[in-house]
Amino acid sequence: MASAGAVALLVGVGGTAYAAHYRDLALPGSSVAGVSVAGKTKDEVAANVRERAGKIKVTVTTRSGSRSASLADIGYAVDVPATVAAVFDANSRWTSYPKALVSSRSIKAKVTVDQKVLDKFVAGLVASDGKAAVNAKVAWGEGASSFTVTPATTGLTVDPASLQQVVAKGAETLTSPTATVRFIESQAAVSTAAAQGLADKANALVALPVTVNAGSKTFTATPADKASWITFPVSAEGKAATAPSLDKAKLTGWVDAQAAAVKVDVRNGVRNVSSSGAVLKVTTSAQDGSEVTNAAAISTALASALGSAKAYTGTFDVKTTPATWTERRVAAGAENLAYPATDGEKWVDVNLSAHTMTAYEGARAVIGPVAMVNGAPATPTVQGTFHIYSKTPLMTMRGSNADGTNYEAPDVPWVSFFTGGYALHGAYWRSSFGYAASHGCVNLPVSVAKQVYDWAPVGTPVVTHG
Repeated sequence: MASAGAVALLVGVGGTAYAAHYRDLALPGSSVAGVSVAGKTKDEVAANVRERAGKIKVTVTTRSGSRSASLADIGYAVDVPATVAAVFDANSRWTSYPKALVSSRSIKAKVTVDQKVLDKFVAGLVASDGKAAVNAKVAWGEGASSFTVTPATTGLTVDPASLQQVVAKGAETLTSPTATVRFIESQAAVSTAAAQGLADKANALVALPVTVNAGSKTFTATPADKASWITFPVSAEGKAATAPSLDKAKLTGWVDAQAAAVKVDVRNGVRNVSSSGAVLKVTTSAQDGSEVTNAAAISTALASALGSAKAYTGTFDVKTTPATWTERRVAAGAENLAYPATDGEKWVDVNLSAHTMTAYEGARAVIGPVAMVNGAPATPTVQGTFHIYSKTPLMTMRGSNADGTNYEAPDVPWVSFFTGGYALHGAYWRSSFGYAASHGCVNLPVSVAKQVYDWAPVGTPVVTHG
């Protein structure tokens, strides 16, 4: 080994060349986990460390046997860039260059840990060879009146000295270790006492009265309602918070549900009036609308009150929207007809008892009364107020007879459908009219059917009655 004087002389004479040569190389005497990397570039050191790290296998021995795992399986990794940086850290100090000629410097590999992966691996070992501790739980059961606590139980966990420390050392030394796992007693992260403290505080919140008024209505939150707003946060380490929290989304949902119960959609009324303005009939009753306008403010105030452990009473602001009326002025003389038509309004009257069809404009008959054939007793014509929705000048009609057999009527003319398969149409196959015999349609003489077809546009009311 060179003496200190020789080193000084060497540095004095050739120091500049020596420092320039090793500026981007690992200094003499440098090693990583016992293997020399002196004179290697950063890329070469990185490749060396990466190759050695990739060969590491951990043998994990438990009471149930042995298994092989990679560092990654257990949550560990060799940080190659950090290890290389540690090797070349000395290159940044001029005093390191002469020291490197008379001393060695060994670097441990730098190691990182993914705690979630490690915890999962440990939990797997505990599940196969032991029993995990169980946290105390706070719960509101179905039909309950308060939060209750399920006590914590102790269990086992892995002794860190038997696994984590062994694996970490293997990673630092880039060797394949054997970890003989030992189990030690483990306390639950959430103790029974801590859970009971949470339950007591939660029950105190549940006991606080919560009411919201809206006129004559009062909405009172039930214990179960309030319990649904309460949560028990747990930290990333599994520790329970010291106090329950409010789930503001659920609290807001309750407020919104009560506001929805107040909401009434405005319904504008429709009434028929005589030519003199007297109300004949209300066909659609009017209903004022109402809507809560301050639900968001109520939710905020309620959350604030409960957050301060105070009871809450609030009042919904309700906006009223008055309903309006639409009046249909019924034509004079149409008040007692089957349909209260307005002046000049086209409509068709189908009298099933008299077996007649009459086309009106307002109260004035413009076609008929005309004898027709309506549905037979086994296939009656539907009754009600309908509207012509489709028209075709000629078609083949098909359907079922009362006995279940099928029928087909080709070339049926001047068809005006008013609901489903029911229509006004010509019946060339009939020589007489004025009785009940059809499959449900209104059979008319062909000439009359054409008159109705040409006269009645789509949308024309058709009233069928006994």
